[in-house]
Formats: sequence, structure tokens, C-alpha cells
Amino acid sequence: MRTSRWLLPLLASLLMVSTAHADRASDAALDALIEGAKASHSDTMLVLHDGKVLASYTRPGETPHAIEMMSATKSLVGLAVGRLVTEGKIKSIDEPVSDFYPEWKQGQKAKITVRMLLDHTSGLQNVPNTTVEIYPAPDGFKLALAAELSSPPGTRFSYNNKAMNLLAGVVEQASGMRMDHYIERMILQPMGIPGPAWNTDGGFDHAGHPYAMAGWKATAADAAKLGELVLADGRWHGKQLIDPAYIHAMVGQSQPFTPSYGLLWWRRGADRKMGVSAKAIEAMEQQGIDRVGLEQLRPLVPRTFTQPSELRPALTQALGAELPTLARDIKAHGLGMDDLIEDRSGPIVAYEANGYLGQYIVVVPKAHIVAVRQIEEGAYDGSTVWPNGYDDFTARVIALARTYTSDLAVPSL
Repeated sequence: MRTSRWLLPLLASLLMVSTAHADRASDAALDALIEGAKASHSDTMLVLHDGKVLASYTRPGETPHAIEMMSATKSLVGLAVGRLVTEGKIKSIDEPVSDFYPEWKQGQKAKITVRMLLDHTSGLQNVPNTTVEIYPAPDGFKLALAAELSSPPGTRFSYNNKAMNLLAGVVEQASGMRMDHYIERMILQPMGIPGPAWNTDGGFDHAGHPYAMAGWKATAADAAKLGELVLADGRWHGKQLIDPAYIHAMVGQSQPFTPSYGLLWWRRGADRKMGVSAKAIEAMEQQGIDRVGLEQLRPLVPRTFTQPSELRPALTQALGAELPTLARDIKAHGLGMDDLIEDRSGPIVAYEANGYLGQYIVVVPKAHIVAVRQIEEGAYDGSTVWPNGYDDFTARVIALARTYTSDLAVPSL
């Protein structure tokens, strides 16, 4: 059957219109990302599609340079553990930490595995403010090893910098090299990323151990390479640095206690949503936690929020003068205010490394997009809500990704 002479030109015309519409949508999404970078006083922002630059922003007057990645460093450490598993120097992520630190062979700590350090379920006692215990400690490894348990290992998620720092010791024990040296040699150098990876000033860490919780400095271009490594299932320019099965476990599998977290990488839904959990309120009431404060939170349960910056003020307003009492009581039971929050997002479509002040590496596999945002620490005393975190950066990256693919239901790994 012959195609009518008028049909082919019509189809071509429709394709041109569709392409033009997609290009306009993509341009608008990129403009929104750049405007957000400017409004949040970002130092750098970089967006790649299939390894090619879609957008690059540098604060006027600045030149591209390495910036402290804060807790996004954790995601690099997660990749280092994957490299050790690939080499066979760590048997599996379910290997007991006591294989590296025999003093944990006895008692409940014998149950703590490498996985539990990676997914923050070790149960080790922790003070969220790092200036209280971690930075004053002369030896971060000994601090973590001596910590008591706040909850049985493997029973709840609790973001834990103290336990995280012990991963630096595990990497050292497994590799025979200090963690930053191992990462530089086995991951950064093969990817053309310069070192040194960490600032190892003696005043920063008296024992000479690099922190695993933070400390890596990188340019936006170098940080983006980590995202590209994840996007390529651990393969870099023909060399398999990390087993694809580990990459899948790291970002593609949720843990039972929080679907928004993998192994030192966050998992983000197509539409980020969060709210106060009715189940969490009921569970805390059964434990005898401040019933007055919990009841004051119940009116928030039906509400859904898209950003932490929206949720925090709502919690503060709902609790009023009861906030300190509830927070203290929750802490006394080995929990945190975050245990009240549940993720209500849609299907996972992006993976994210993030850090203090708003350092981001975002990967959207289906769209082959990697995006980085960085901001240097300025004269911020921590007494007020940080206004320049660019809380919706990942949401804007996902909006851009939608202009490249209509299918963001399940990331391709």
C-alpha cells in the first residue's frame, strides 16, 4: 500500500512541532534551574545529558574550584566500599564489622554488619551535632568503637555520622591503605579526578584518620563524574571499577525502614512528598512519649509537604512551646524528630548525594542526566534556617528530565 503524497509531509510537520515543543520545555526547565542557582547564591551548578553539558553556572566573579562536598562525601565512600567488594577485599556488605575490629566479636555489636554502617541502621549511640562529640574527639575510630547501642542493630534507620566514620576504618583494614589514599588511587585517579581527596590537617583530625562523614573537596565537573559512574553501572571508559550488582544494591534497593535511602545514596521519587506519620505517632504514644506534643501533631497528618523547608515551620508552629519537651522525650527514647516523618513520594526516579548547606549530585537514569550544585560555607552560625540550600534542586532536575523522557516510573539499572 502506497503512502499518500500528502501524509509524509504532514507527519514530518507534526514531528517538527513536537520537537520544537520539547525543546521549549527543556529550555524552560534549564532556565528554572539556573534561576534557582542564582536565587540561592550557588557557587556552581552543572547539568549533563549523556555526558554533554546542558547548563553550567558559576557565581559572577568566581572561577571553578574545588568545594567541600560535606555529607555528599558519604556517597563517594559508598562507592569505595563497592570497589572493595568488587576486589573481594570485603566479602560482602553483610560481612560483620567484627571481622575488621575483633573487639566487637562479643555482645550485640557482633551483629553489626558493613551494610548497617552503609544504611544507618547500626544502632550506635549518636549525637547529631558533630561539634559535640565527633570533632572534639582525638580519634574518630575509637569514638565509634566505644559507643553504646541506642537500639538493637538492624532495627531502625538513624542518620549517624559517628558510625559512618568507622567505615573509614573498615576501608583501611580491608585495603591496607588509609581511606582517602585508597579512594584516590582506586576510584578518583582512574576517573581523572585529582587528589588529595581530603584535607588531613592535624588539627582537623588528631589521630590522622580521614572522616568518612565529610571532607572530600571537588569541582563540579569532578563531582559529576561520580554521578556518571553510577549512571554507567560502575563502568568508567571501558573499565569496570565497581560491580553492577553493588551499584544496584546501593541505589536501586530500598531498605525496610526508609524507602528514600539506599546505601549512602538518597533515592528520590518522581514527585517529592512527605508528611507526619500517623503510625509513628501511635508507636511513640505506646512508648509513653510526650502525649501532649504528639497530639498537637495529629492535625498535620493529612497534610503533605514537598520540601523540608515547608515541613519544618509547620512542625514548629504546631508544637509551639511543646517542641523542646517533645524533642527531649523522643531523644530520651533513642529516637529523633525525623522518625515522625514519612516519605509519600511517587516511584523512585533519581538518586542523590547531598550535603550540608546544599551540596548535590543528582542522577536521573532514565533521562541520562547528572546534575551538580555546590555552595561554599560562609558566615553562617547555624542559629537560623539556612536560606540558600536550594531545597528544590532535585525536583527541578527531575522536571528537566521529564522533557527528555516520558517514562520516569522505574530507573533503568
